[in-house]
Amino acid sequence: MDRNISHFFEPIKATQYIGSDNYALVEGYLNALKAISKLCDLSYYIIDYYRKSFFYVSSNPLFLSGYSQEEVLKLGYDFYGECISNEDLLLLFELNEAGFKFFYELPVERREHATISYDFKLKHRSNNSLVMINHKLAPLLLTEDGNIWMAICLVTLSSRKSSGDVHVIMRDNHTRCDFIREEKLFKKSEVKKLSKKESEVLKCIAMGYSMDRIASIMHLSVSTVKNHKTSILKKMQVANIAEAVFNASKQGIL
Repeated sequence: MDRNISHFFEPIKATQYIGSDNYALVEGYLNALKAISKLCDLSYYIIDYYRKSFFYVSSNPLFLSGYSQEEVLKLGYDFYGECISNEDLLLLFELNEAGFKFFYELPVERREHATISYDFKLKHRSNNSLVMINHKLAPLLLTEDGNIWMAICLVTLSSRKSSGDVHVIMRDNHTRCDFIREEKLFKKSEVKKLSKKESEVLKCIAMGYSMDRIASIMHLSVSTVKNHKTSILKKMQVANIAEAVFNASKQGIL
């Protein structure tokens, strides 16, 4: 396949001029993110769509794939060409095109509320070992006309076996839209609602309670709590409870 990384920027509409004064303002965001990263060791980076590069890359090794922080920052989008298979790169090209189409069809005032999530494999530089990651991207800064300037990307481990599970969560109305790859577009997902007890179990899990403690609090057996947990994963279409908690917080369930 054509591995031309410039394909990532083809769906993006031209934006207004962004000068050095604007970039100086971004340093405040960056300093705050660096401070947060020290507390929880996040793996994240910031994309600069105006300059078509990475604005910042954290030092957490999960996303770096054996490269140094400085090397990945210098590579920018060429990093994807080095560390992603042809199959997954094709997926990223397709979801990127459909994702920006979805983004530009949103009213300007809603665009900042969209978060896209997807899973794909990263290949390590030295031994070619693969790790499945979950990649979430959200607008960090928009221009005055509503175009995307910078986006923040959070990288975590994924328990999924295959790449995909591409979806957008709109934080303003708590809806989810799934990427239908055959049609190359996003469609609103009909996610089943959690029952009252399932919602209570999920809230307890989010607070860090064990299955035994949740059972005691809710006056249920441990097996019943585990059954509720299994039902939560199925209804929310997620692979693990951490993802369920994250999505629930975005969708206003918690």
